[in-house]
Amino acid sequence: MAQIELEFPISSMKGKIGKKATNAPILRQKTYRDADGRILATGAKEAYVVANPRDYKKHPLRGQELQNVNAFRQAITIAKQERANPERLAYWTERWKAQLAHPEPDAPIDPHTHTPKIYRRLDSFIIAVLKRNQKQNG
Repeated sequence: MAQIELEFPISSMKGKIGKKATNAPILRQKTYRDADGRILATGAKEAYVVANPRDYKKHPLRGQELQNVNAFRQAITIAKQERANPERLAYWTERWKAQLAHPEPDAPIDPHTHTPKIYRRLDSFIIAVLKRNQKQNG
C-alpha cells in the first residue's frame, strides 16, 4: 500500500478516484477515536489499487478459510451482544483502556513493531479477544 503526502490546495482525499475505472486508486486515512469521540490517533494516508478482486461465485470459501471466516463472524455476533449489555460494555471499556497503556500479555505480536498489539478501537479489541479465546478453547 502506497503512502502519500498531500499538500495545498488538497490536504486530504478519501475514496476511489474513478467510479468505473478498474485500476483507479483508493485513498484512505484511518482515524481512531475513544468512546467519547476524541481522536486517539490517525493512521498514515494510504493509496492502493485492488489488483485481483476475488469472485466468490467462481472461487467460494473452503476448508480452513471458511472456518476462519465463520469464527470471525461468530466473534462479531458475540461482540455485538456484549456491547448491547451495559455491564459487559463497562467491563470491555475498562479492559480496552488498560491495554492502551500496557498491551495484554496474550495479545498477538504486531509485525511492524514486534511488540504486543494495541487495539485503537474498542469494537476491534472485543472481536480480537473473543476470537483469540475461541481459538484457545478449540
